[in-house]
Parts: sequence; structure tokens; C-alpha cells
Amino acid sequence: MEGRRMSTRLGRKNEPAQVALDYRPEDPKGMQREVRATIESGRASIVLTLDHLEALDIAGVRGLIVLLRSARAAGGELALRTSNPQILRTLAVTALDRLFHVNRAEAIA
Repeated sequence: MEGRRMSTRLGRKNEPAQVALDYRPEDPKGMQREVRATIESGRASIVLTLDHLEALDIAGVRGLIVLLRSARAAGGELALRTSNPQILRTLAVTALDRLFHVNRAEAIA
């Protein structure tokens, strides 16, 4: 898949503790399948990176909510990571920063 990036941070006993995926708002169905498959493979904690986005529009906001519901329905959890001030403002204005855990640290390289 073009634009897909995934990295894994290991937890105890070398089990994947967290998976990072680039959020692709232009492919909501593909993202939903990817999040569900990742959780079903035993990785319950996913961090969506948003730093590659210039902005987050209403469709992107809706997509994040759908992904969160999908992740929770599959028994997982979703967090967001960005250092982009414009994206952080959008998350605050839409109150998504209350719905998601938002990591304001540097994006995964």
C-alpha cells in the first residue's frame, strides 16, 4: 500500500506493545481494515501518526472517530501522535483531544 508505514515498539517478552500507522484519511475503508487486522493479530494498541498531514478536514475527523469505534469494537485502543500545531488545534476544537490519547511528541522516524 502506498503511503503505509508501520513500526512496532516491543513490550515484555518481545511482544509488540504498540504499532504505529500513518493515518490516510483518503482511504477510510483501507484504514479500517488495517486497524482491525492489526488488532486481530494481537496488537491491541495502535498509534496513528498525523504529522504527514497538512490539515485535518471534517472527513478526516469523521474517519478518526470511525477508526476509534472499530478499534474498540475489536478489543483494541487507538491513540494519535502529531507535533503539527495546526492538527493539534483541530483536535482541540473538535474535542478529539478528549476522545483520544494524543501524544504531542516527535513523530516516529
